[in-house]
Amino acid sequence: MYISITNVRKSFKKDEILKGVSFEFKDSKKYLIVGENGIGKSTLFKAILNQIKYEGYIEIEGRISYSPDGGALPHFMSSYNFIKTFSTLSDDVVDFDKKCDYYLSEFNMQKKKNSILGSMSKGERQKVNIIKSLLTPSEILLFDEPLSGLDELSRKKFLSMLVSDDRMVIVVSHEKEEFDKRYFNVLVLKDGLLEVLSKVR
Repeated sequence: MYISITNVRKSFKKDEILKGVSFEFKDSKKYLIVGENGIGKSTLFKAILNQIKYEGYIEIEGRISYSPDGGALPHFMSSYNFIKTFSTLSDDVVDFDKKCDYYLSEFNMQKKKNSILGSMSKGERQKVNIIKSLLTPSEILLFDEPLSGLDELSRKKFLSMLVSDDRMVIVVSHEKEEFDKRYFNVLVLKDGLLEVLSKVR
Protein backbone atom coordinates (compact mmCIF):
# COMPACT_ATOMS: atom_id res chain seq x y z
CA MET A 1 0.00 0.00 0.00
CA TYR A 2 1.23 3.50 -0.68
CA ILE A 3 0.33 7.09 -1.50
CA SER A 4 2.84 8.64 -3.88
CA ILE A 5 2.63 12.44 -4.19
CA THR A 6 4.64 14.20 -6.89
CA ASN A 7 4.92 17.98 -7.30
CA VAL A 8 1.39 18.70 -6.11
CA ARG A 9 0.35 22.35 -6.29
CA LYS A 10 -2.89 24.02 -5.27
CA SER A 11 -3.87 27.68 -5.34
CA PHE A 12 -6.97 29.49 -4.16
CA LYS A 13 -7.25 32.63 -6.28
CA LYS A 14 -3.76 34.19 -6.03
CA ASP A 15 -2.79 32.35 -2.83
CA GLU A 16 -0.63 29.29 -3.54
CA ILE A 17 -1.20 26.86 -0.66
CA LEU A 18 0.69 23.78 -1.89
CA LYS A 19 3.88 24.65 -3.76
CA GLY A 20 5.12 21.38 -5.21
CA VAL A 21 4.60 18.82 -2.46
CA SER A 22 6.35 15.49 -3.09
CA PHE A 23 6.37 12.57 -0.67
CA GLU A 24 5.69 8.83 -0.53
CA PHE A 25 3.66 7.36 2.32
CA LYS A 26 4.12 3.61 2.34
CA ASP A 27 3.40 0.27 3.97
CA SER A 28 1.84 0.18 7.44
CA LYS A 29 3.84 3.12 8.74
CA LYS A 30 2.35 5.86 10.90
CA TYR A 31 2.65 9.54 9.95
CA LEU A 32 1.84 12.76 11.77
CA ILE A 33 1.57 15.97 9.75
CA VAL A 34 1.87 19.19 11.75
CA GLY A 35 1.87 22.85 10.81
CA GLU A 36 0.13 26.12 11.55
CA ASN A 37 -3.61 26.51 11.02
CA GLY A 38 -4.54 27.42 7.45
CA ILE A 39 -1.21 26.27 6.03
CA GLY A 40 -2.75 23.59 3.78
CA LYS A 41 -2.84 20.34 5.77
CA SER A 42 -6.53 19.69 5.11
CA THR A 43 -6.05 20.82 1.50
CA LEU A 44 -3.42 18.10 1.07
CA PHE A 45 -5.89 15.51 2.37
CA LYS A 46 -8.57 16.77 -0.02
CA ALA A 47 -6.11 16.41 -2.90
CA ILE A 48 -5.31 12.84 -1.86
CA LEU A 49 -9.04 12.09 -1.74
CA ASN A 50 -9.54 13.77 -5.13
CA GLN A 51 -12.07 16.18 -3.59
CA ILE A 52 -10.39 19.20 -5.20
CA LYS A 53 -8.60 19.91 -8.45
CA TYR A 54 -4.82 20.26 -8.24
CA GLU A 55 -1.69 20.24 -10.35
CA GLY A 56 0.78 17.36 -10.11
CA TYR A 57 0.31 13.63 -9.58
CA ILE A 58 -1.01 11.44 -6.78
CA GLU A 59 -0.94 7.65 -7.10
CA ILE A 60 -2.64 5.46 -4.51
CA GLU A 61 -2.56 1.73 -3.87
CA GLY A 62 -5.07 0.70 -1.25
CA ARG A 63 -8.51 1.68 0.00
CA ILE A 64 -8.77 4.81 2.14
CA SER A 65 -10.91 5.45 5.20
CA TYR A 66 -11.18 9.16 6.04
CA SER A 67 -12.28 11.04 9.16
CA PRO A 68 -12.61 14.79 8.45
CA ASP A 69 -12.04 17.63 10.88
CA GLY A 70 -15.42 18.51 12.36
CA GLY A 71 -17.28 16.74 9.60
CA ALA A 72 -20.98 17.54 9.56
CA LEU A 73 -22.86 14.39 10.55
CA PRO A 74 -26.54 13.78 9.68
CA HIS A 75 -28.35 14.95 12.83
CA PHE A 76 -31.37 12.68 12.21
CA MET A 77 -29.41 9.40 12.29
CA SER A 78 -28.58 7.34 15.35
CA SER A 79 -24.92 6.70 16.05
CA TYR A 80 -25.35 2.99 15.27
CA ASN A 81 -27.11 3.62 11.95
CA PHE A 82 -24.50 6.19 10.94
CA ILE A 83 -21.59 3.85 11.71
CA LYS A 84 -23.33 0.91 10.03
CA THR A 85 -24.28 2.86 6.91
CA PHE A 86 -21.04 4.69 6.21
CA SER A 87 -18.52 2.04 7.25
CA THR A 88 -20.05 -0.52 4.88
CA LEU A 89 -20.51 1.63 1.77
CA SER A 90 -17.70 -0.12 -0.11
CA ASP A 91 -17.69 -3.53 1.55
CA ASP A 92 -19.34 -5.53 4.32
CA VAL A 93 -17.71 -5.65 7.75
CA VAL A 94 -17.33 -9.14 9.18
CA ASP A 95 -18.88 -9.41 12.67
CA PHE A 96 -19.96 -5.77 12.41
CA ASP A 97 -22.16 -5.68 15.54
CA LYS A 98 -19.50 -7.29 17.69
CA LYS A 99 -16.82 -4.88 16.48
CA CYS A 100 -19.11 -1.87 16.74
CA ASP A 101 -20.04 -2.75 20.33
CA TYR A 102 -16.36 -3.15 21.17
CA TYR A 103 -15.47 0.34 19.94
CA LEU A 104 -18.53 1.91 21.54
CA SER A 105 -17.48 0.34 24.84
CA GLU A 106 -13.86 1.47 24.47
CA PHE A 107 -15.01 5.06 23.93
CA ASN A 108 -17.64 4.84 26.70
CA MET A 109 -20.44 5.29 24.18
CA GLN A 110 -22.58 2.20 24.87
CA LYS A 111 -25.49 4.30 26.18
CA LYS A 112 -25.34 6.47 23.06
CA LYS A 113 -25.65 3.59 20.58
CA ASN A 114 -29.21 4.48 19.62
CA SER A 115 -29.04 8.19 20.37
CA ILE A 116 -29.60 10.73 17.60
CA LEU A 117 -26.40 12.45 16.45
CA GLY A 118 -28.07 15.84 16.68
CA SER A 119 -28.45 15.39 20.44
CA MET A 120 -24.76 14.65 21.03
CA SER A 121 -21.85 16.84 22.08
CA LYS A 122 -18.96 17.61 19.74
CA GLY A 123 -16.77 15.06 21.49
CA GLU A 124 -19.41 12.34 21.22
CA ARG A 125 -19.89 13.00 17.51
CA GLN A 126 -16.12 12.88 17.09
CA LYS A 127 -16.04 9.45 18.70
CA VAL A 128 -18.78 8.22 16.36
CA ASN A 129 -16.86 9.49 13.35
CA ILE A 130 -13.67 7.81 14.56
CA ILE A 131 -15.45 4.49 15.13
CA LYS A 132 -16.93 4.66 11.64
CA SER A 133 -13.47 5.23 10.16
CA LEU A 134 -11.82 2.45 12.16
CA LEU A 135 -14.51 -0.02 11.09
CA THR A 136 -14.41 0.88 7.40
CA PRO A 137 -12.65 -1.86 5.35
CA SER A 138 -9.45 -0.15 4.18
CA GLU A 139 -5.68 -0.32 4.05
CA ILE A 140 -5.09 3.39 4.71
CA LEU A 141 -6.50 5.57 7.51
CA LEU A 142 -6.62 9.37 7.22
CA PHE A 143 -7.56 11.43 10.28
CA ASP A 144 -7.88 15.23 10.22
CA GLU A 145 -7.61 16.68 13.78
CA PRO A 146 -9.10 13.55 15.40
CA LEU A 147 -8.28 14.60 18.99
CA SER A 148 -10.51 17.67 18.84
CA GLY A 149 -13.23 17.40 21.47
CA LEU A 150 -12.04 14.09 22.92
CA ASP A 151 -11.63 13.60 26.67
CA GLU A 152 -8.23 12.53 27.98
CA LEU A 153 -9.07 8.83 28.37
CA SER A 154 -10.54 8.62 24.86
CA ARG A 155 -7.44 10.31 23.46
CA LYS A 156 -5.19 7.73 25.04
CA LYS A 157 -7.31 4.83 23.84
CA PHE A 158 -7.55 6.22 20.32
CA LEU A 159 -3.80 6.77 20.03
CA SER A 160 -3.17 3.25 21.34
CA MET A 161 -5.54 1.88 18.68
CA LEU A 162 -3.64 3.71 15.94
CA VAL A 163 -0.30 2.34 17.10
CA SER A 164 -1.58 -1.24 17.17
CA ASP A 165 -3.46 -0.97 13.86
CA ASP A 166 -1.66 -2.77 11.01
CA ARG A 167 -2.85 -0.27 8.40
CA MET A 168 -1.08 2.85 7.17
CA VAL A 169 -2.09 5.81 9.34
CA ILE A 170 -1.77 9.48 8.38
CA VAL A 171 -2.90 12.04 10.95
CA VAL A 172 -3.12 15.80 10.66
CA SER A 173 -2.97 17.45 14.09
CA HIS A 174 -1.71 20.62 15.72
CA GLU A 175 -1.32 18.66 19.00
CA LYS A 176 2.11 17.25 18.22
CA GLU A 177 2.98 16.52 21.86
CA GLU A 178 0.17 13.95 22.13
CA PHE A 179 1.78 11.55 19.66
CA ASP A 180 4.51 9.10 20.60
CA LYS A 181 7.47 9.73 18.26
CA ARG A 182 8.56 6.11 18.68
CA TYR A 183 5.69 5.15 16.38
CA PHE A 184 4.93 8.24 14.29
CA ASN A 185 7.06 9.73 11.56
CA VAL A 186 6.60 13.48 11.97
CA LEU A 187 6.26 15.77 8.94
CA VAL A 188 5.69 19.50 8.83
CA LEU A 189 3.84 21.41 6.12
CA LYS A 190 5.54 24.78 5.92
CA ASP A 191 5.70 27.38 3.15
CA GLY A 192 3.70 25.07 0.90
CA LEU A 193 6.14 22.15 1.16
CA LEU A 194 6.24 18.94 3.20
CA GLU A 195 9.41 18.32 5.23
CA VAL A 196 10.47 15.44 7.49
CA LEU A 197 11.02 16.44 11.14
CA SER A 198 11.68 13.00 12.58
CA LYS A 199 11.60 9.36 11.50
CA VAL A 200 10.75 6.23 13.43
CA ARG A 201 13.96 4.32 14.05
